[in-house]
Amino acid sequence: INRSEEIMEITLRKVTDKNYQAISDLSVDQSQNLWVAPNSKTLLQAAYEPELNVMAIYQEENPVGLLLYDYDTDMGGWTLSRFMIDKHHQHKGIGRIALNKFLIFFHNEYPTEKLYTSAEADNLPAQTLYEQFGFEKKEEFSYINDGINFCGVKMVKEHF
Repeated sequence: INRSEEIMEITLRKVTDKNYQAISDLSVDQSQNLWVAPNSKTLLQAAYEPELNVMAIYQEENPVGLLLYDYDTDMGGWTLSRFMIDKHHQHKGIGRIALNKFLIFFHNEYPTEKLYTSAEADNLPAQTLYEQFGFEKKEEFSYINDGINFCGVKMVKEHF
């Protein structure tokens, strides 16, 4: 952790009627659009699918990102399904701090559970970040979303 990361106050908060619009307005760089769903879609899904748990990522009092986790019956376990930091706040260590805080939260809530995640096969920055936090690559998979073929890498964190 560098010095700037140590003094950054990063928190995970509920999405509410007071902050959902600001969270919805966050976005990734255009080059990353195929790697993560828009926040508006994530928030809409979470509003109608109660098993989806969404959290806002804040730096100080400013929303800078979003994550979503859920119990995925297809995977047979808990999954960090969405994780994004707004394009204006990337490359500052915020994602690293937020992921660490989420992993601590998750382990406290579900101390005996593994946590799955995935990343697009060409999203090497995300894969590297997850590996630095103890996720291991398990298998590649393919899927079609909105008529586009994707290839992803399933990862799992078994030890906290």
